[in-house]
Amino acid sequence: MARRVLERVYSVEIFVACLAFALVAGALIADVLARELFGNGIFGAQKFAVFCTAVAGLLGFAVVVHAGGHLRVQAVDRIFPTGWHRPMARIGDLISAGICLFFGVYAVEFVEGAKKLGETDMVLQIPVWPIQIVVPYLFLISAVRYALYAAFPAIRPVEKEHE
Repeated sequence: MARRVLERVYSVEIFVACLAFALVAGALIADVLARELFGNGIFGAQKFAVFCTAVAGLLGFAVVVHAGGHLRVQAVDRIFPTGWHRPMARIGDLISAGICLFFGVYAVEFVEGAKKLGETDMVLQIPVWPIQIVVPYLFLISAVRYALYAAFPAIRPVEKEHE
């Protein structure tokens, strides 16, 4: 059940990240074409592309957590007996969940502050909090993932090998 839910969330994250990158490409291509054909770019296209890139890039954090691709100190594996590796992985997942939860709570406060202050983008004059909301999302969903990996080790992704 938990694995299925995480897979669906992952699919939505991948869709949103790909959509954001497609919007980046579309905005920048349209801006260049307008500049070449009409002598002026499209107002806000570059800033829009920056926001979309930020959303896609930040979602990458949650995607990497789901895929088991984060770096970790593997030297610890050689220090402790092999029999300790699984319990240590669960402890590591709990610590990671705690760290992500801490930053997620702080990120919620940060976004709430931006909303209360009415912070807007200087170029587009739009509120920035809807764009910033991806930051608490990525930390909180990652905290949930790590907590589930600790509770149900069978759903933990296989770690990727790093060079």
